[in-house]
Amino acid sequence: MERHAVSSNLSNPADGLPTFLTVEEAAAVLRIGRTAAYLLARQWEDSGGEEGLPVVRFGRTLRVPVQQLERIAAGEVRAKRTRTREATRSPRPAETASNHDPRQATTTAVPEAS
Repeated sequence: MERHAVSSNLSNPADGLPTFLTVEEAAAVLRIGRTAAYLLARQWEDSGGEEGLPVVRFGRTLRVPVQQLERIAAGEVRAKRTRTREATRSPRPAETASNHDPRQATTTAVPEAS
């Protein structure tokens, strides 16, 4: 079994990104859907690493190495800045006046049957 050196630095302090991302986090970086990312991860495993989304399996858990993701993206991957919930909430549309005011309803006389 081949041994790999393990770095003691498990995150990149410059951008706050960990060494491994979840499949969902990698999908967000690549701007693809969750299902597509998992299909690509499976493709990686099934092809022996020839194609797909590079993943490392820890038991039942899949993680995407950031270095591999950067290779795919052909550049540095940075942490997505998240806004607070209040900042992302869209303002409520102004209440519009109704064209129909029940207090101003007119009545029409209905002729009585003779």
